[in-house]
Amino acid sequence: MGSSSITAGVRIGVDVGGTNTDVTLVTDEEEYIYKTPSTADPSESTVSGIVEVTKLAELDPGEVDQVFHGTTVATNALIEHEGAKTGMLTTRGFRDILHIGRHRKPHSFSLQQTIPWQENPIVERRHRKEVTERIQPPGEVVAPLDEDEVREAIRELVDDGVESVAVCYLHSYLNPDHEARTREIIEAEFPDVSVSTSHEVVSQFREFERFTTAAINARLEPVMSTYLNRLEDRLADEGFDAEVLIMQSNGGMSSVDTVAERPVTTLVSGPAAGVLSAEFEGRQAGKPNLIMLDMGGTSADISVVPGRVLERDPRDSTVGGYPAIVPMLDIETIGAGGGSIAWFDRAMGFNVGPKSAGAEPGPVCYGRGNDQPTTTDAQVTLGRIDPGAFLGGALDLDADAAREAIQTQLCDRVDQARFETPDHAALATLEVANMNMYRAIREQTVQRGYDPREYTIVAFGGAGPMHAAGIAEQLDVGTVLIPPSPGIASARGLLTGNVKYDYQQTVSKRLESVAGEYIDETFDRLEAKGRAQLARDDVDESKWSFRTSIDCLYEGQGYELNVDFDGTDGDWHARTRERFEEKHEAEYGHFFENDPVELLNLRVTAVGDIQSYDPPVLEEGGDDPSAARTTESAVLFGTSAAPEERTVPRYDREKLQYGNVVEGPAIVDELDSTVVVNPGWTATVLGNGAVELRRDD
Repeated sequence: MGSSSITAGVRIGVDVGGTNTDVTLVTDEEEYIYKTPSTADPSESTVSGIVEVTKLAELDPGEVDQVFHGTTVATNALIEHEGAKTGMLTTRGFRDILHIGRHRKPHSFSLQQTIPWQENPIVERRHRKEVTERIQPPGEVVAPLDEDEVREAIRELVDDGVESVAVCYLHSYLNPDHEARTREIIEAEFPDVSVSTSHEVVSQFREFERFTTAAINARLEPVMSTYLNRLEDRLADEGFDAEVLIMQSNGGMSSVDTVAERPVTTLVSGPAAGVLSAEFEGRQAGKPNLIMLDMGGTSADISVVPGRVLERDPRDSTVGGYPAIVPMLDIETIGAGGGSIAWFDRAMGFNVGPKSAGAEPGPVCYGRGNDQPTTTDAQVTLGRIDPGAFLGGALDLDADAAREAIQTQLCDRVDQARFETPDHAALATLEVANMNMYRAIREQTVQRGYDPREYTIVAFGGAGPMHAAGIAEQLDVGTVLIPPSPGIASARGLLTGNVKYDYQQTVSKRLESVAGEYIDETFDRLEAKGRAQLARDDVDESKWSFRTSIDCLYEGQGYELNVDFDGTDGDWHARTRERFEEKHEAEYGHFFENDPVELLNLRVTAVGDIQSYDPPVLEEGGDDPSAARTTESAVLFGTSAAPEERTVPRYDREKLQYGNVVEGPAIVDELDSTVVVNPGWTATVLGNGAVELRRDD
């Protein structure tokens, strides 16, 4: 693609979801949006969406400067057990690290469970080869690398059809020479084989997690490289020559070349963009404490933002059941979306999700062959979604089919009051779906010490604005923010991110024994890596910044805490210990004044500031929203035990102005979603187009 520096101009954000591909294009003055069903090959829907939104903006492809992309390619390949045929070279005696793990099951007390890394190993045992070499702390070579064994092992793997190799040697994070030399040998003799060395993928201790992360990267590298090449070729065929940047799990953008080499950094690419979108909306509204609820067609992503975006704890950094110790934002995903199917299990227990109708065939009301009712069918049955206005009238929903499916699949199957009629059953469907999200939010907030009553829910995705007020009532949350065009909020979030890279080095020494000179030299080396990468990405040097931090723990502890590091001047040992103990007390309620502290890892985060999204400002109007009123209709509220029909006004969100106030109950229709203003709530339109829902006192 083009090599122009990353600057503001015409920018496109593309987020590929399980149901739809969402696209937004922004210029200095305007914003355009487009949605299209996701395709089996995501590059097809991505490029077709880019082409269509460019036409909407009446721009030529050559006028687009940057494309920001959130992708699920790596995630889907991992959880669906796809990817390249992968081999591994490892230190003699450590062949089975990938299988043994930590002798700890995912569910401690379950007698029947699947252990992902054993049931579906990233690398089959016959493709894990041992070679003679050994390094021990602090990086001393005990046994030199046997290069002849490396050549023999790689030949055997290639003869067996292996396409990609992970090189995982013991303590390579302290001395990478053996892994680096192995890479040289493989690339010289088999240049078509992809190579991932563990010290380059994640340079820190914990063999099981490091080996698994490197193996995941090796398995995904050919898949991601092929996808990105295909994406760039399709864009070029359509006349685009834009800079393409990919969202990483850490909430930062990265160049195509870097992501092709390290696809493991994109395992929560799309959801990370949603967190950035929520944080941006909260900042615009002056609300720092947020609960993100991104509810699309297939799933709901949930994240708590207590004044700052959180990263996932290393001990919980898993995707598809596999540990992946690369930085990733703290996001919980559950199977709750507009396409979630309502169904009875064998014991006639009522469930909503995680089964989903997806985009094809989609909910019953789409008329594409599905006969299982979904949450969207429930919303249509209750009158909340206007069948004639859905997607701007592009898809005429069949409300009768939705009601009939609820009748036959739910009401006719049980003799219970809450399934007496389709209206009762539709409300029951929403109650269960909301309860699933309520529980997930409680886990992310209350169980971690955050009081949701002090937070604002930022709800988006196509389904989020329909469920947000009901969930907020259960959580006793009084404020909900609905971003403009909530169905494409994650795509917009891509435009609010920065280029970002993380580097780390394991030290693993007592804090007081580490020399300041060593700390400075290591941070300088890590920062130099970041500088080189930002330079390769053509980011203006004046926009560079670097955050230094360290991981500490008490000797004997299993997991560490990360704290900011402000240099080695003065008594930095005491200052670091004090900062660590303050965080330890905040996290666990205590600290150990006399126990030795271990300095485990040094970390540098390199950031290139490319954020340039400036939301359009709405025309100011008065309190009266009547100019945006379109019609009124019968909508059901209440509970499955006591449905309550209300005749409510409907409004066109595109016609609402800054300052308009909509009293609930009411419905606000828009192209990509529907905002449900429950009885007892008031909606106010903010300057940037967001709608703030407030519960009446």
